[in-house]
Amino acid sequence: MCPTSGPSCGTAEVIYQKMDEALQKNAIPWRNCVSLSVDNAPVNTGARNSIASRILKEHGSIYIHGCPCHIIHNTAKEAGLGFLEVCGFDPEDLTVDVGYWFKGSTNRKGYLTEFCELHGSEYLEILMHVSIRWLSLERCLTRILQQYEPLASYFKSSNEKQPRFRRLLEAFSNPMTEVYLLFYQATLPVFSTFNLLLQREKSSIFLLHDEIRSFIRKLLSKFLKPAALQHRELHQTNCQQMHIHDPLTDLTHIILFVFVRGLLVQTREKLVIGFTTRATLNRLLDAGDITPQQVQRFQQAAVAFLSVECGVEDALYFVDRFPELLPYNGPDERDKLSEEFLDYQSMDIAMPEDPATFDIESFWGNMASMKNKVTGMSRFGRLSRIAKLVLVRISARDDFTSPRSPLAATTPPQEQEGKHDAIPAHDNGLIWANQE
Repeated sequence: MCPTSGPSCGTAEVIYQKMDEALQKNAIPWRNCVSLSVDNAPVNTGARNSIASRILKEHGSIYIHGCPCHIIHNTAKEAGLGFLEVCGFDPEDLTVDVGYWFKGSTNRKGYLTEFCELHGSEYLEILMHVSIRWLSLERCLTRILQQYEPLASYFKSSNEKQPRFRRLLEAFSNPMTEVYLLFYQATLPVFSTFNLLLQREKSSIFLLHDEIRSFIRKLLSKFLKPAALQHRELHQTNCQQMHIHDPLTDLTHIILFVFVRGLLVQTREKLVIGFTTRATLNRLLDAGDITPQQVQRFQQAAVAFLSVECGVEDALYFVDRFPELLPYNGPDERDKLSEEFLDYQSMDIAMPEDPATFDIESFWGNMASMKNKVTGMSRFGRLSRIAKLVLVRISARDDFTSPRSPLAATTPPQEQEGKHDAIPAHDNGLIWANQE
């Protein structure tokens, strides 16, 4: 769909024109387009001169959403900025400096190997951190920690004048650097695990609600008292940080509005920062390598990282949003849809022990084929058609040169009675759930 050459091949105007031409060629009206999932570049999702802004002018009800993996990645990155503001440590800067210091230098790698042998540890290749790779940072930090003592000895024993070396020498000479790295190693898996779910090839929309709740609870559990999370609904949570006391005062609690006014978070001494992180922090403090003020500043930084501002819509929402695709706006049709929904809710649906193995597409394919034993009509015709719309499978990683365009659309719906779920998927980008 997208041109691959020419000076303007990457502009929003040209890409949109090619998309529009493809839809017109296949007689697919813009009003039948359900969703556009693209990377988060301004040319794709910008408010004005973008592909999204042009499509919204044609069809205001279309879903425009960026890559969810980037959203989780950016969430962790923003949390890291809070950590940086308090203690001045940026894990990305360190991993980039370490990676580039050893990249392409056989001599430096050989010198590091000698320190690994001296410390009785195995030499492991230093990994290069790429900031746009979602799971890169956690792996790179772990690799540095695996060789932390050899790396510290290496930089303390060398004498170089390059600015990068000076930054690395300062970092590895600071005992708190190890604590910072251990904290990130203990915290980032919460984000990485959820990110992996979003990268699944199989449809995962039916898992998202519970997994998002689990993700938020895992974050909250790191700095809230367990009692504050028990028997509480997350949508009632208000985690706005109201006041953080000066670490030099006698007050050791951070007061937040969480669920109800006045609930206290964990004391800084009980923040969930990882057992290894806590043990290392205590060891360095007991040895006199770090000061109590450094410990307090780290705990403040951990709170800044973990403090976050923290639902099921019915089928009629989609009917209102997509009247062309879901022609159920009349009172009679809405009543029938409500009956189907109640019938569905009363079904005894057997779920596998591992919900992640549940094939949601096959399930709704079977639901669409069910017949009413008395009338012979489709038992869940309207509801399964809504499920088809919701289960449009689009991948933000696809580009416009792929046969699987990120644009989800359908050919015009059949108007004849009894043909409600005959919405064929077109080769140029419609990836409906396979319910045939």
